[in-house]
Amino acid sequence: MSKQDLITAPTDSRFQIDVDKNWVESSKISALLQELEVLRSSGAKSIVFSQWTAFLDLLQIPLSRNNFSFARLDGTLNLQQREKVIKEFSEDRGILVLLMSLKAGGVGINLTAASSAFVMDPWWNPAVEEQAVMRIHRIGQTKTVSIKRFIVKGTVEERMEAVQARKQRMISGALTDQEVRTARIEELKMLFS
Repeated sequence: MSKQDLITAPTDSRFQIDVDKNWVESSKISALLQELEVLRSSGAKSIVFSQWTAFLDLLQIPLSRNNFSFARLDGTLNLQQREKVIKEFSEDRGILVLLMSLKAGGVGINLTAASSAFVMDPWWNPAVEEQAVMRIHRIGQTKTVSIKRFIVKGTVEERMEAVQARKQRMISGALTDQEVRTARIEELKMLFS
């Protein structure tokens, strides 16, 4: 598979500046790269999830600069392309990282070639994240699996995490109907404050 086959981003950048030339690494990306470097030495495969395809576009810059071979799976791929990417990721020992959009990662695929997953940004519905990362835990997984979530302190991500926790309590039946109604209102207030 050639590099053009792996990258699904359009050739014209969606960004108004030359992102590659003006690249500045965030603390979140630095932390991810540190994790991936540790895993690279063992040959372990990882999946990096984001709900934002633009963020996946940006992640390609530091991965390329740090000589990581990677594949990408997002909603722009048709079924044949998706299967090809998954097969390459599973079988090619050189491809250690799979960039994947959260929604694309949640639809009936087996990603047991990976042993680590990194969730780069929280989704308001914890079931979406759960569904995506469970693709690594499928039948046939023989490796110990590690899931890490990156949450930046003092940002909306912390509030999203609180919303997720509340939704988990709702799902498990720990809240009454009145508490569920109140929780929904409080979620909106919390997210927009």
